[in-house]
Amino acid sequence: MNNKTPIIFLIILLSVLIFALIMFLVVNLTGGKCRIINIGSKNNKIIYDKAFNIEEIKNIEIKQDAGDITFKETTDDNITVTAYGEEAQDIEVTLNGDKLTVDYTKINRFIFFNFGNIKNDIINIPSSYSNKIKIVNNMGNCYINDLPNATLDINCDAGNVETGKIKNANIKCNLGQVEIGEILNKCDIKVDSGNIEIEKLSINENSKIKVDLGNANINETNDIYIDAKVDLGKSNISGNNRNSEVVLKIECDCGNINVGK
Repeated sequence: MNNKTPIIFLIILLSVLIFALIMFLVVNLTGGKCRIINIGSKNNKIIYDKAFNIEEIKNIEIKQDAGDITFKETTDDNITVTAYGEEAQDIEVTLNGDKLTVDYTKINRFIFFNFGNIKNDIINIPSSYSNKIKIVNNMGNCYINDLPNATLDINCDAGNVETGKIKNANIKCNLGQVEIGEILNKCDIKVDSGNIEIEKLSINENSKIKVDLGNANINETNDIYIDAKVDLGKSNISGNNRNSEVVLKIECDCGNINVGK
């Protein structure tokens, strides 16, 4: 083998990575939206479908290795879990005491680049649900309907998080965009690479937002003090109340912070 072959390969690989990083910086620092991951079409085969009485459930935990997780509002008093995939044994759903667990990490097939046939979870849930929802999703998007009395705890490696009105939002996303309609009490949001977009903030407790690479945009806030810090980028804060007892701390390593219209 030619001794130059490994060097050429490394040069090509580094060039691709640098190009991808530049494109990502351009999109984020200009305020554009970037969809980090698009998993693909759903597998139409239902491998699990069961309803649970909402009164029996105080905690919901979902663990998934790849695929979208979607919460949809329902008008009845049940929480229904519907899962799409290939084999019934790939998913395990248990109700232990008052904790409902959906474990979709048991699949043994290699699926990393199988974007056209990725499994999905759909949770039909009443908007009155007032307890905790924990989601761990390695690769995929999370879509959450309005749950104004619930607490979200989301850990996502690669994928976007979109939610409507929520009471408490604890979100960590390594690679992806976070979009929230309204936060009613408090939040702790951390994104490594991607934008944070919040339409309205109505917090009653001290909160934190941290972006390593990307923008933090909040259209409207209540009467709070915003402590903003930017290492590389610009900060634009309007309507800041230094006398407020509620403090929102926003940090951005590389990107812009915009609060208020």
